[in-house]
Amino acid sequence: GNMIGCAGMQALAASSFFLNLTFLDVSGSMIGNAGMQALAASPFFPKLNSLFASANEIECGGIQALAVSSFFPTLNSLNVSGNRTGDTGMHVFAASSFFSELNSLNVSASLISSAGMQALAASPFFPFVSSLDVSRNQIGCG
Repeated sequence: GNMIGCAGMQALAASSFFLNLTFLDVSGSMIGNAGMQALAASPFFPKLNSLFASANEIECGGIQALAVSSFFPTLNSLNVSGNRTGDTGMHVFAASSFFSELNSLNVSASLISSAGMQALAASPFFPFVSSLDVSRNQIGCG
């Protein structure tokens, strides 16, 4: 990945030149929580349907910002694998009605345990998910 970092993500999020963007991959770009928060607060990506933000040191704060954002009505593919989502982040995802169009969710290697998976499994807000990657987590069976 490149190292656009938080400042680069904030600049991208503030730009009104990407109103027709449908796919954004910022994987491994070190955007962190602040970068994800800037993206989640941006009204300039109304047609975005795929967001890949893996391996960016995003924690629950960045995940929460995305989960409560109404700026991505067409998002159907989300990859936030390799971040520090954790069980708290999964609970935030599970409670969000803004992901109702998702058909692909990748949260692999995201420090999730069985408690986080139970929250996701009990959520009524993912009716169209047909691809779910939860590999490399500590889900277990107990």
